Amino acid sequence: MTETARASSAGNDSSLWRIIQGVELVDVRVTRWYSELRDFEVREIQEFDPVFSVDFRNDDETLQFKWDFDASINSKTGHPVADLGLGIVQTFTVTDRDLRPLMTERLIHEFVEKTAVISIVPFVREAVQTMTVRLGLPPLTLGLVRAGKAVPQAYSVRP
Repeated sequence: MTETARASSAGNDSSLWRIIQGVELVDVRVTRWYSELRDFEVREIQEFDPVFSVDFRNDDETLQFKWDFDASINSKTGHPVADLGLGIVQTFTVTDRDLRPLMTERLIHEFVEKTAVISIVPFVREAVQTMTVRLGLPPLTLGLVRAGKAVPQAYSVRP
């Protein structure tokens, strides 16, 4: 890494840290809760294919993220078993007005990947487990968010 790249990275880390310190999580709302059982005969699941997406909106007082989580669950033979969907809106209030010039789109994306996602994963984990059980499937549990990853990379299924 060149000196310029190191300095830029250090500046971004410092700016990200200032944003983390200058915002406060004030609300998390579930806006969409969807599950559909596509195969009534299947009782075992093999594949879980989650997709996360996020949009953001910010103004002088708030930073808001709209998360969409959708997943397909397949049987051991690859047949579709169920579809799950969840929408979450997460709102932070900006407590430090001097942060506005720092809040570039790139830095907001970094905040999403390194900080904001951590507070919504428990909601997604609970929703996935609840929805799979209510569909009559084994409970599916999302794993932890690993360093450098924006979403959980692993899951487990209890028999």
